[in-house]
This record gives sequence, structure tokens and C-alpha cells, in this order.
Amino acid sequence: MNIKRSKLILAAGLLGASLLFAGCGNTLDDQFVFGRNRIHCDNQTITVSTPFELVSNGKQVDLGDRGASVVKAEGHNSHLQILVTGEKVTADMNEKVLISQARNVLKSNSSLSNVKFDSQDVKIGNLDGKKLTFTFTETSRGKSTDLTVDEYIFTQKNTVWRVIYQYRTADSIGKALAERVAGKIALGSEF
Repeated sequence: MNIKRSKLILAAGLLGASLLFAGCGNTLDDQFVFGRNRIHCDNQTITVSTPFELVSNGKQVDLGDRGASVVKAEGHNSHLQILVTGEKVTADMNEKVLISQARNVLKSNSSLSNVKFDSQDVKIGNLDGKKLTFTFTETSRGKSTDLTVDEYIFTQKNTVWRVIYQYRTADSIGKALAERVAGKIALGSEF
């Protein structure tokens, strides 16, 4: 009788524990800490929403030189990569050039196939910009991976920005993270 009772108590305990923990850790907010990173270039600032810290030159991007004429920041986890660049606008560095470069880099890369491209006009704050969406298959070391890239390009005064979100197309968490943060870009330090 004690063995039956012990098994019943153990089963009840396991059932109770599984019900207690059911649903824990299943939302993006349970799995990731979302925050904002400020990126500075040529005395202009943008703030982007991210599920991780962005780094530039080995330190938090917010600690970078506000007057730098070029900034390159990156952050990633196993599901999503975010790249942010800012450069002083010149005849050789502007929105039109960046859009053309983005297309040409993908077209000329022999390890990419099934390249699809879409472009749409967007607003970043009160500024006009472009959202480029690329999907493609990348083959490296005999292994193929389908990737999705959303890229936002816009000019803030004398700085041209590009904010890129990349994830494996089949990665449902990467897609959900991108949907949560992509395009959440504020002009200045306030969000």
C-alpha cells in the first residue's frame, strides 16, 4: 500500500510541476531582453530596438565617438543578426549608391542563388527612406541555407544610415525577432 501511495504522490507532484511550468519561457519576452541602442555618426544619432547589445570597435556602440564620420555596429544571437552603418553623405556615399550596392553585391555573389528582391518606400520618423527585402539561398562548404534580409536605408541631415536585419528564413524565432524589432528606428536619442 505504501508503494502505491508513493507512486500516486510522485505522479501528482510531477503533474503539478508540469502544469506550473507549462507556458514558461514560450514568449519572446520570456526568452530575450529587449532594449534600445543609440548609434552616433557625424553628430547625428539614431536609436534602434534590439534583443541584444550592438558593438562597434569592441565597445558598446552608445559609447562611440559622436563626431565620427563612419560607424559600423553589429550584434547577433543564434537567431538574428543586426548591422548598422552610418557615413557622412558624399557624392560617392548616399542612399542611391547604397541601394545599388546592396543589389549588386547579392547579384555578383556566386555562392548565392534564388535571389529575390523587393523595395518599398518607408518613413523613419519624419524622413523618407527605403526598405529593401532580400531572400536567397547561400551555399557554403556544401551546405545551403535560406536567408532573409530586411534593410532600411535613409538620410538624416548629413548622414546616410543603413540598418540591416538578417535571419535564417526557416528560423521561426529569428523571424519573430525581426518582426518585433525591424524598422523600429527613432531619430535622435529618444524612442
